[in-house]
Amino acid sequence: MGKRSIKVVGFLLIIIILGMGLPTLSTKFFGGKIQKGKKEDLSQYAVHNYKIEGRFFEEEKILEVEQRINYKNQHKVSFDRIYFHLYPNAFKEEEKVPFFKEELIKAYPLGFQPGYIDIEEVLVGNKGVNYEIGGENNTILAIDLLKELQPNQKILIDIKYKVNLPPAYSRFGYGENTYNFGNWYPIAAIYDDRGWNLEPYYKVGDPFYSEVSNYQVILKLPKDFKLATTGKIKSRKNYKAKDIDYRGLIWEIEAEAVRDFAWVTSRDFKVKMGKADGINIEVYYFQGQQGNKALEVAQDGIKIFNNLFCPYPYEQFTVVACDFFIGGMEYPNLVYIDYNRFSQSNIIILEYIIAHEIAHQWWYGIIGNDQINSPWIDEALTEYSTILYYREKYGEEAAMNMLKTMIIDEYVRGKKVLDIRKEGVGKSIDKFKSNMEYATIVYSKGAMMFYELEREVGRENFNKILKYYIENNRFKNVEEKNIKNIVKAVTGKDYQEFFDKWLEESSMDM
Repeated sequence: MGKRSIKVVGFLLIIIILGMGLPTLSTKFFGGKIQKGKKEDLSQYAVHNYKIEGRFFEEEKILEVEQRINYKNQHKVSFDRIYFHLYPNAFKEEEKVPFFKEELIKAYPLGFQPGYIDIEEVLVGNKGVNYEIGGENNTILAIDLLKELQPNQKILIDIKYKVNLPPAYSRFGYGENTYNFGNWYPIAAIYDDRGWNLEPYYKVGDPFYSEVSNYQVILKLPKDFKLATTGKIKSRKNYKAKDIDYRGLIWEIEAEAVRDFAWVTSRDFKVKMGKADGINIEVYYFQGQQGNKALEVAQDGIKIFNNLFCPYPYEQFTVVACDFFIGGMEYPNLVYIDYNRFSQSNIIILEYIIAHEIAHQWWYGIIGNDQINSPWIDEALTEYSTILYYREKYGEEAAMNMLKTMIIDEYVRGKKVLDIRKEGVGKSIDKFKSNMEYATIVYSKGAMMFYELEREVGRENFNKILKYYIENNRFKNVEEKNIKNIVKAVTGKDYQEFFDKWLEESSMDM
């Protein structure tokens, strides 16, 4: 995610230049060739299955929702209680919203109004159950099961609720141009070796951690709205409600093996469409903006990362301009970009942000991780992958200048401003005091770590590491050890000391 203020310093230079045990390895993706053939059944990788039906009332900024989850216990222990995240409740009280004080004017330029989710009913197996809403800022829904859920068993959970959208230029909220629905519905919390992961919606980074799941979503929207969404739009047709005076369009969307489901809607969108290696690419933007450039970057990014990492497994990818002050944000098949970045004067930074968010489709999307406790796993590798994009598209010199300007110089500047002495890349997001500190350490220093790793192992081995890493962990959640094991398997050398120097508290710099 672009949760940092990317600076314009040095852009003139850029303008000139741009004119557990070791895994079993195979060479399935070697040679940089896109593997053509029969379409893969992605649904097989899903842990849970969501069916969601929502109706949006624009005037009230309310989404009425009925949701059914076919929930699977994939663990070796049984559960008598399970948990869901209720992220919208983080926006309910002004003094507790997930922004720092200095960010509030940008997050709420229209003034603060609360956003939240109101749970009306919970059923398990069509029977009423006890449930409790708690956790920090009431962002956790705990559901008591009628009987223990055994390993490999599934249950049906129905939740009826209303979502109140706040006037926030954020993942979740609305502005003058768009309605943004990111992290908006009850999503299953993860259980792992540490137990249930019930962390709050932190102000720093991307405080999310989820399993791949299948989604069937129906959205009823005002008739003149256009929709940018995770997944594939299966149908769109006129809709007239029977219970109230409501006319609009009903959208049917399907998404398989994705970690989340987000969407953005507006009546003012312009749309550019194209293809990249058979993938349908769409860009949603506004009149007079750089839609063509965004489409070019999206197409190039998909092609480049297809060859560097592995084939993008989905049929579609969408870039959407929206009211989003942070810069950019990744969701499966969909990335938010601050609409202000689509101007001609911001065209260079627009390319950088889009390329970064596209890389997240691999590092976060295809391979997941705990973004709260180990944010470097996806974010640092994504930031360095952005440099790889520039190397492939513009050549070595341009890539090295982007590395210097956007990563090394940003690290040096942040280190000086924040008086950073010995900060390791491996910190959890709750340990950071600001987004600048987070960006300096996780983005910049983290990308520097991967650059140094590439220099040490050699470019050929580094490319093998990335390919093996993603092949062996597609649609899974990984930990630090997975990366270390892949590096050792490819190189035949233990890089524990290398990672310790960078990840733990140290003065390791370039």
